[in-house]
Amino acid sequence: MEIISLPTIGFASNCFIVHNGKDAFAVDPSISEKKIIKALEERGLTLIGILLTHGHFDHIWRAQELRDETGAKLYVHEFDDEMLTDSSKNAYRTFTGNDFTIEKADVLLRDGDIIALGDEQIKVIHTPGHTRGSVCYDTGDSLITGDTIFAEGFGRYDLYGGDLNALKSSIGKLTEMAKNESRWIFCGHGDSSTLRRATENLKYYF
Repeated sequence: MEIISLPTIGFASNCFIVHNGKDAFAVDPSISEKKIIKALEERGLTLIGILLTHGHFDHIWRAQELRDETGAKLYVHEFDDEMLTDSSKNAYRTFTGNDFTIEKADVLLRDGDIIALGDEQIKVIHTPGHTRGSVCYDTGDSLITGDTIFAEGFGRYDLYGGDLNALKSSIGKLTEMAKNESRWIFCGHGDSSTLRRATENLKYYF
């Protein structure tokens, strides 16, 4: 399974394509759907779904357009589905004073769910704290962590659905994982890192 990082600018979160063979998922489509589709076509990939790490506006920015253009189903944790249709909950109104929403997801996820990608699997790890429904996607060799954990730091917990105690627990879960492995992580913002290095950077916070 390969993870491709697509260039983003401004408020936009990092956007990824995860593929195995010719089948692919787009993760957090924060850039133009045309750019995502072009990246898929250049690699001969077929989009089979759109995965969201959580429901903040900067991670769902072009999800509706990408879904409309391709017919791909949209996946989000069940606790964050409400954020997609509410400008206050997805924080767009907080930052801009305006409204931005998309349609509800097609598939609601829970902790431990398995998503098939060709002959391999992506596992859903529920990591609340940044939002109630924040998740990491475990591809086997790597984790896509959204805003739960960054190469240096972690996501804020003062917006709708944020909870510091829940975030501490989620980071503790990832720290336990890091003791036995050094897999790569692809974060919602900033550079990628190893899980072990990222969790070690947080020992001064927790």
